[in-house]
Amino acid sequence: MITDATEQPQAKIRVVAAESFELVRMGLRALLNNDPSIKLVAETGCMEDLFSMAMQHNPDVILIDLHLNDGYCAESITKLLTTCPKSKVLALSDHNSEYTYLEAFRSGAVGIVSKHQSADLILKAIHSIHNGQLWFDRRLTKLIWQAQFGSIQELDLDSQLENQASQSVKLRDSERQVAYLACRGLSAKEISTLLLVTEKTIRNQLSVIYKKIGVKKQIELCLKAPLYNYFKDSSMIGLFYSDDSEK
Repeated sequence: MITDATEQPQAKIRVVAAESFELVRMGLRALLNNDPSIKLVAETGCMEDLFSMAMQHNPDVILIDLHLNDGYCAESITKLLTTCPKSKVLALSDHNSEYTYLEAFRSGAVGIVSKHQSADLILKAIHSIHNGQLWFDRRLTKLIWQAQFGSIQELDLDSQLENQASQSVKLRDSERQVAYLACRGLSAKEISTLLLVTEKTIRNQLSVIYKKIGVKKQIELCLKAPLYNYFKDSSMIGLFYSDDSEK
């Protein structure tokens, strides 16, 4: 069989895993080693070793157990991303509090996955965040929102608050559509492909949206989405995109 010498094998996703429980760590090791597209470059059960491993290997993805460091991982995640700014952090949860989830996202994690999820979903989460997407169990959305803003039920009943929020931020139609897609977890590249515009245009639109909403990251936009009903309006997907920045 003749192969094209110019073809290069696809690079594997390089992962460092930090898991406090040995049995879970063994399971993760077997799972990751059996995936041909992933390379587990290092693993540990303590936070101190994680920093040295991250600096040594500069991995694509860092799996971090939220039980490490007695459940206080927020500062550690921030430090990790300062050390390895190109790495993506995927947090592993095991019935942690809503506040812990919120702090993990605020500190720079781009995904949370339960240790009790299926092997396929854990692998999918790793691939998704490596491709620039957000990953979190949809059931966590309500919990995170409650932790940051209080009762969902109270917010749903308080239509005046929603109206005030919607009226205080004026987004153009194109910006509303981009915001809607971003709140569904799509990356800038995916949004640009879907809307048939350049990725640079989408990134510029996101910068404007973030400034208007008062956030700095995509996950923060997602967390604020319940205040802006048009972010979750399925009809937004049918809007015709046009660059109306000059209007």
